[in-house]
Amino acid sequence: MSLTEWTTTFVKHKDMMKQQILSLEEKHGAVHAVMKGDKKQDYFIFEKAVDMKYIEDAGKKSDADPNYSINVVCYNTSENLKLLVQHWKECAVHTRLLFYFVNPKSSTDVKWTINPWLHNRISDPASLETGLKSMFSMVEEWKG
Repeated sequence: MSLTEWTTTFVKHKDMMKQQILSLEEKHGAVHAVMKGDKKQDYFIFEKAVDMKYIEDAGKKSDADPNYSINVVCYNTSENLKLLVQHWKECAVHTRLLFYFVNPKSSTDVKWTINPWLHNRISDPASLETGLKSMFSMVEEWKG
C-alpha cells in the first residue's frame, strides 16, 4: 500500500462518524478534502524527505484562511524526525499544521501525530527532542 493509498483510507475512516467530507481527491502528491462549512484540508504526502520550504509556504496560506488546514503525511524515518526538529520554530507558528509520521507495516502503532503549534505551547522546550524521539519510538521506523 502506498502512502497516498494509506492517507486516503485514513482520511475516510477518520470521517466515518462525523461525515464532514463532501469530496476527496488525490492529485499532485496530495489528498485534497473539501468539508462541510467551506472547510478544506490538504494532506501533503512525502514518500521521501519532507520539503520544509513547501510546508512553510502552505502554512502561511493556512494562517491566512481559518477554513484551511495543512496535514503533512510522511514515513516515520529518523531523517523526517530530524527535519521536524531542525524546523520546529518555523512549524510551531502555524496553528493548523499537523504532522503524521506513518509506517503502514508497523506491528505496533502505525502512526503518531503532532501539531507543533499546540505542542510548543504545552511542552518544555528543553525536552522537545527527547519527547519527539519518544513519540517516534512508538511506531516502528519505516525501512521501505
